This record gives sequence, structure tokens and C-alpha cells, in this order.
Amino acid sequence: MTALSVEAFSQLAEQGLPIIDIRDTELLKQGFIKGSISLSDPAIFGAHIGAFSGFSISSGLSPVLLVGDVAQNFEPFLQQLSDGANTRVKGYLEGGFEAWEKAGEAVDLIIDVEVDELIMDIPFDENLVIMDTRPAVNFGNGHLKDAVSLPLAQINDPLRIAAIEENDNVYIIGENDQEAFLAATILKKQDIHNLRVVLGGWNAVQSEKKARIIKEPGMLN
Repeated sequence: MTALSVEAFSQLAEQGLPIIDIRDTELLKQGFIKGSISLSDPAIFGAHIGAFSGFSISSGLSPVLLVGDVAQNFEPFLQQLSDGANTRVKGYLEGGFEAWEKAGEAVDLIIDVEVDELIMDIPFDENLVIMDTRPAVNFGNGHLKDAVSLPLAQINDPLRIAAIEENDNVYIIGENDQEAFLAATILKKQDIHNLRVVLGGWNAVQSEKKARIIKEPGMLN
């Protein structure tokens, strides 16, 4: 796999190659390359890379660029991007995100909050939108009152995205932090920036005593 300088990496990104950030979410919280997508878990990576990057091994669509920690093990991710003989990884950023940041290139941030902060904000923010990105069946089996279901599999749907208004304050609840940050970076790539990730995912919501959780009729436990 080719190590790319900041300049070479930037030129390829400007040509439209998707940027996949495979760093741990704890590092992502400190900043990431503007327009990149977070896929820090190899299992999530394998499940969603095609849907969210325009990438398909079988059809030979656009290759991707990877951003990792300087000590990152790329192998689990390369396996997801290989057909056994060929890889579609164009290269990785030499020096990682730190090199990009030091070069003064465009970076972005995602605000994260604890569940209790969300619960406190709900009564006072008329523009607050709770976006639940878990699968629809999980949503039906329990979700916060007034939450909107937008599963990861549909998060690139133009009609669903168009329903998000400019003054909405969107709080994202995922199955876990990895999926929530994935959703947030996808939405940011589509110029939706008024976002907050609710840390701890659905498990944290269930543990919050003040959370108003409801179930949809007919759903199974």
C-alpha cells in the first residue's frame, strides 16, 4: 500500500476519491479531515463501505484513500477492500491526521454529548431533533420519545436528508459510538453540520433513568 504525502493525498482527494478515516473514535473526537467518513470498526467497515463511499469491489468503482493512526494496523481494513488479488486502496496518508493538520489543511470536528445533556436539552430546545440510526426493528423495540428513525442503510437517501432543516439541532443515537460517528461524518459530508453525537449509544440511553423510552405496537422484544 502506497504512503502518500499530504500534497499527493490532497490532490487525489480533490479528484473525488473518498477518504475513509479508520482511526479510533477517541482520536476522531480531536478532529478529522473535512469530508472524510469515519469507519473505525472493521466489521462496520465491511458492512457499509460500499453504501457510503461509492465504492464497490465487483464493479471497480472509485478507489479510496485511508487515514489511520501512525501505528495503525491497516490489514483488517485492506481485507475488506480486496477481491483476493487486487486492492482498491489508492494509498494512505503518511504521518496520519497529525501531518494533515500540521500542513494547515481543512479539518472538521464533531460535538459529542452525554445522554443526560440530551435529556436536559429536550424540554428547552424547540429545534431539537433526535435521530436514531439503529435498524428499524431495533428502533421499534424501544426508542426515545419523539425520536426519528433514520437507519444507516438509508442515511444517503436524498429525500430523508432533505427533511433535515437548517435550524434543526440534530442529536445522533447509534447502536454504539462507532456507528454514530459514521452517521455524523456522512451527514457532514452532505453539508449538515449542526450535529451532536450522543455518547454510549443505545446502551447509555437505556441506562439513563430520566429517558422516556417507548415501544412501537407489534414489535418483538
